[in-house]
Amino acid sequence: MTWKQEIFRALLLAFGAGQIITNVQYLIKKNGITLARKQHQELPHNATDKEMMIKVICMLLVGIMFFVVGLISYVTHRYFDLVMLSSLIIFSIYGIGEAAFYRYWKTIGFAATTIVLLGIYIFT
Repeated sequence: MTWKQEIFRALLLAFGAGQIITNVQYLIKKNGITLARKQHQELPHNATDKEMMIKVICMLLVGIMFFVVGLISYVTHRYFDLVMLSSLIIFSIYGIGEAAFYRYWKTIGFAATTIVLLGIYIFT
């Protein structure tokens, strides 16, 4: 396995685990949406609690996806390039969709970050 592959599968596993832990906490805590607003400041301040809940659920699903992709790679001792690429494409589509929906400068920055991550993966 190349260093690029090792780095990306570790990145996906760690990022996925982090997203699962934080977003599950936001869903089960009484003041979870308030805490989520502090982390997910890329959404505009006028985002409703329902929109914030959708963001938390989406990031939880992204976390699960990345965690499973990374974990499968570690468990099988194989690197599934197409699966890794697909998960990054899905994440980019999510980021672009969020930016198109909110049209807020911070969500555009989030989308750009997802695209840059995808670009790094493709072009390295």
